[in-house]
Amino acid sequence: MKLFDTHAHYDDVRFINEYEGGTDGAIRDCLNDCVGNIVNIGTNLDNSKRSIELAEKYGEVYASVGIHPSDAILYDDVDFVICELEKLLKHPKVVAIGEIGLDYHWDDVPRETQMLYFRKQMELASKLDVPVIIHDREAHGDCLDVVKDFPNVKGIFHSFSGSPEMATELVKMGWYISFSGPVTYKNAKQPKEACKVVPSDRILIETDAPYLPPVPHRGELNRSTYMYFTALQLATERGVTIEEIEKITTENAKRVFRIE
Repeated sequence: MKLFDTHAHYDDVRFINEYEGGTDGAIRDCLNDCVGNIVNIGTNLDNSKRSIELAEKYGEVYASVGIHPSDAILYDDVDFVICELEKLLKHPKVVAIGEIGLDYHWDDVPRETQMLYFRKQMELASKLDVPVIIHDREAHGDCLDVVKDFPNVKGIFHSFSGSPEMATELVKMGWYISFSGPVTYKNAKQPKEACKVVPSDRILIETDAPYLPPVPHRGELNRSTYMYFTALQLATERGVTIEEIEKITTENAKRVFRIE
């Protein structure tokens, strides 16, 4: 069985400092286990470039480039940032803009700044016709409003935490819904319910490594191998085999990222 991890952060300092063999050791271990492909996600200009370097190093690894809402505060000139992202998007192994979106859990970045960078990156996606990866934390209504303003832009709502009704609305608009470790958590009712209503051709799986490890690995450094437990939970909730989850999520990942 080989799973497609649509969202990970292997350039994170925790892999460098805590995993035996560092980033390279973690990626090699996962690819030698149950993982077929990984998309390493950018959250700012610097680690977007590092994501590309990892994608160049491993044939099974791809990259996304973008400005996370929590990193929008790093920059003073949004037009310069968009210009730099456009350059990075020319690389053949960059498959999406992301992660982008809104995070209302923390108060360290003004919401208007988050919204500016979100909309500017959606404009870039519209201009270049590339998929996006949306970070939506406690900002469901505003994220929905933005994607409705860009009907020709499609992509992924990652580590989905919204309601089944929101998932259904997004799918009708052409979006993919990705589930991570929290779908295995006992009290995570919304992801469990949402994963049941997403059609087979729109569901994805991810880790968000090193964050959000699934049960039974909570408290550990998350890595793509642990996706097996997320896939098992999705299979249980949907009443299918884990092999079916592997098949449909891999097919969907290759479709949304336009990978042959």
